[in-house]
Amino acid sequence: MSSRMVFDVRKILEQLETGTPADPGVPVWQHESWQDPEGFANALAAAHVGRGAPIKSRAGQHYDFFHDLVVRHATTDRVALRSYDRRNGWQVLSYKQLQEQASRRATEWARQGVKAGAKVCLLYSVGSELLISLVAALGLGACITFLPPQGRRFIARRLATLKPDHVATEPHQVLLLEGFEKQLLQSKGQASPAFTSHTYKPGEPVGLLFSPLVEPPGTPAPLSAEDAWRSALVDGLLTFGLGAGEHLAAPGCHPLQHLPAFLFATLLRGATYLHLELSDVEANPALLTEHPVRSLGVTPALRDLLLRARTQLKNVAHWFRNPEEPIDWVAWRSWVKQCGLATVPSSNVLVDASAGGTVLGSPRRVRDLHTEAPPAPGRAWALRDVNMSGQEAPGDVGVFTLLPDKDRPPAYVVLSRGYGLYHYGGPRTARREGRVYPAAEVAEVVQGLPWVRGASVVPAPTGGVAGHYRYVLLVFTGVQAQQSNTWLQELRRCIELQLGAEHLPDRTEFFPLYPRKEEGQVNEAWCHMQYLTGALHRKSSDPLFQALTAVRGHLLEKEGPGV
Repeated sequence: MSSRMVFDVRKILEQLETGTPADPGVPVWQHESWQDPEGFANALAAAHVGRGAPIKSRAGQHYDFFHDLVVRHATTDRVALRSYDRRNGWQVLSYKQLQEQASRRATEWARQGVKAGAKVCLLYSVGSELLISLVAALGLGACITFLPPQGRRFIARRLATLKPDHVATEPHQVLLLEGFEKQLLQSKGQASPAFTSHTYKPGEPVGLLFSPLVEPPGTPAPLSAEDAWRSALVDGLLTFGLGAGEHLAAPGCHPLQHLPAFLFATLLRGATYLHLELSDVEANPALLTEHPVRSLGVTPALRDLLLRARTQLKNVAHWFRNPEEPIDWVAWRSWVKQCGLATVPSSNVLVDASAGGTVLGSPRRVRDLHTEAPPAPGRAWALRDVNMSGQEAPGDVGVFTLLPDKDRPPAYVVLSRGYGLYHYGGPRTARREGRVYPAAEVAEVVQGLPWVRGASVVPAPTGGVAGHYRYVLLVFTGVQAQQSNTWLQELRRCIELQLGAEHLPDRTEFFPLYPRKEEGQVNEAWCHMQYLTGALHRKSSDPLFQALTAVRGHLLEKEGPGV
């Protein structure tokens, strides 16, 4: 333990469990944890050991994820993953099964050349196959990347950027690996376990993650072993308060933003990750009430779904929301009242898996909806100037920056502090619910359609809570006869197939015009200015301008639609 700070973790845990802090605002111990992250991690680890089987990792020295997350729980009857399948109902993967199957898979992969430091891309939907492959890769000391199997172009672009040494996926997803078929790992599960789990050094990368919070989109961000392990320790004990055998569930939370952080936090505590697809909850909301949930992540989509179904959540001990998502005070309060959660602790929690886990998080307390979001315990951080000059913020409003920040993606969260409280103040750049919208990728996909003469995506502020934007897809169709309904359906199918349904724009507008181009590329600045000033709509209905467009179209169409 650090000689500078002394942390009474027992008292901290008792205070969090009662939900009655001594004083409003951020407690003294949390301030001290920001100044001495290593001492705080050591103190937490000691308390963590006291509540379960011994761990092999030592904060600031070395980390054995395979042992700490799985092996030390394998002698119990605890469940690591509980997931729902529409055809077969609830599926259960115990820690004992997880150790056995991951050990066999790791042995197979080692024979296929997977070594410590190898980049292994896990192309899976959330479920037992993902968890087994994740643990197998960690056991071999690999640097993992997680990608959900959505959108051919989405996957292809990220694989081309990552250049993985190996790719693991289920047989029916192999078509998504065009160009990387030789990197595919075989997983038959027949090998006898024969490997020694890898011990990561603190700065060794345990992941290269395509976080949707990182700009530009499609940029893999490194996750160090130290960040991953410390965050799992803090999140498991403090953020979610998980105990052995208790459930963490987060239906609808973005997988690239929250995984593998949720899995690490759950497994380190010997708890159970309960996975439900939002579509399954919509079909049967009662699924969410069939198992006691220690901590429940709630998105606006899940909130609205449960409001419509009038579902009572008597099995939930704590719920949390992402402060970056739009805050509809009326809807949230109605949901809390209707679902019977008025006396249940809640918190704001911003998770970034590429930083290890929670970066902003308010304590678990019984109170009204709020915007408090102090930096997570055990994080070293600073407020930088909003102009990103590198200097400290001159006042109490600035860009929240994790330290050290040399190898981290650029910070973007605006945080304000005053009277002992910290409040989320929106993103520094335009985002959709805190995530980067891949505007260039969407426009590129749309411009591949034969009837499109140009496309651009414009972020438009909503006028509500700061930092919330809607993304408008502008489609230029030239002098063709308008077929808006047909075109809209074709656009949706194309984007869903190539990028995934989550990247559909908030709104689509068709203009019987030609965009301004420079060196064959659509001039984005011109499109944004013309749309936001209303010029595109005026030109679309102006007879003189339409006549000029017809003349221009007659000349351009002779040269081909791509001109």
